[in-house]
Amino acid sequence: MTNSPWDRATGALDIATLKACYADGRLTPETLIDAIYDRIAARGEDHVWIHLIARETSKARARALMADPCAVDLPLYGIPFGIKDNIDLAGLPTTAAVRAWARMADTTSPLVQTLLDAGAIPIGKQNQDQLGMGVVGVRSDYGIPQCCFDSRYISGGSTSGGGVSVGAGLVSFAVANDAAGSGRVPAALNNIVGYKPTPGLIPRARASLAGMVGTENFLTLTMADSVLLTNLWFAYEPSDPFSKPQADGFRITTNPAPDTFRFAIPDEATLDTDGDGDSERLFRENVARLCALGGTAVPIDMTPYLTAARMLYDGPFIAQRYANFGDKFDGDEDALCPATREILSWGRNYTARDVFKAQYVIAGYKQQIRALFKDVDLLVTPTSPSTYTIEAVLADNIALNARMGTYTNFVNLLDLPAVSIPAGFRKDGIPLGTMLIGPSLGDDLICRIGGALHAALGIAPGIAGRPAPAA
Repeated sequence: MTNSPWDRATGALDIATLKACYADGRLTPETLIDAIYDRIAARGEDHVWIHLIARETSKARARALMADPCAVDLPLYGIPFGIKDNIDLAGLPTTAAVRAWARMADTTSPLVQTLLDAGAIPIGKQNQDQLGMGVVGVRSDYGIPQCCFDSRYISGGSTSGGGVSVGAGLVSFAVANDAAGSGRVPAALNNIVGYKPTPGLIPRARASLAGMVGTENFLTLTMADSVLLTNLWFAYEPSDPFSKPQADGFRITTNPAPDTFRFAIPDEATLDTDGDGDSERLFRENVARLCALGGTAVPIDMTPYLTAARMLYDGPFIAQRYANFGDKFDGDEDALCPATREILSWGRNYTARDVFKAQYVIAGYKQQIRALFKDVDLLVTPTSPSTYTIEAVLADNIALNARMGTYTNFVNLLDLPAVSIPAGFRKDGIPLGTMLIGPSLGDDLICRIGGALHAALGIAPGIAGRPAPAA
């Protein structure tokens, strides 16, 4: 039986599908890239791209790969991707969504270079919340990307363009970074996967743009794609002060989930879905799927971790962000969106004493969660309590951003890995996500269970999973 043709308008872009299409001749990298640009053109001005590479430039990259007889064996041969615009690609500006602070990149990020060397094809630089500060996706000088299921709703941030581009079928994956949920919230709101490794497993060329805690990551269509891509990046880098020696040789897998496991969930008092009944329903349905996979749910009081989450913005840790940007910010505050400007200004308000006291508090929460992980294998929460319209977020930007980070904000502070897995759709057709959080360096287990959970959901990723209209 012959395989069906790959559809230029709707054909899947997950890596396994594209590799199969290349192998049996249904596609070539050049015809794929041409179709990608047709899809981008068909969407019109969607504010996903800050810098879109010219079609002919990307097709030339594809032709060069096709002309190299050894390239077909590369792990990312002909795979299209996008890059968050706070990560450098030589020859293009890097803006971090602040027009006045744009600079031309004369070198390519080593992490991006790894992808190029593996055969991937960059399509462009993508929109984001300014400076990587925010999980709502509305804080940019380059417009507001919208949820790919309903243009009234936020895309999530800060990797807003990346989430929409993967969910809408414009690229196979997007390069992101995640300090407060930037690589998880957009995944949840666009029906895709967002895996954020334990901090320190991926080397960083510089301190996190959003503070000293965080990591680069990917937004993908499948858990298998996240595993393949992230394994290319794990490495110990002595020049990175936050790099973990355990990163050398570290690997995650797509092995089956264990037959039995224990997972903590928020108890009734600390499960926060902001009054969204559909959000609670979707979360409980994914909990039931985990139990059907062999898991045992253990309700816990989430108060310590929710308190830690609030400390990322509402406390001295905001001074880390000010330390990164203060020299430029103090002389050019008006270059930033009002919400970004206000939040960054809070970093001026704290003393060294305040910072040390906050560090002691976080150290205590780390001890508490270490104790929790002696009793359970992972912690499972909603990725975000709910989601909101763009209009609502613009009217109450800072408060609703904090709401969206209820569960994501504490993860990096406590040195943990996490993955957002699709949870299905609300009755209005908007997707949400479920987050699996593991102990430090417990990445493999959450990826294995996350892959099993996604398979059990049985819904295609991105817009291909859009529910049929109600009769």
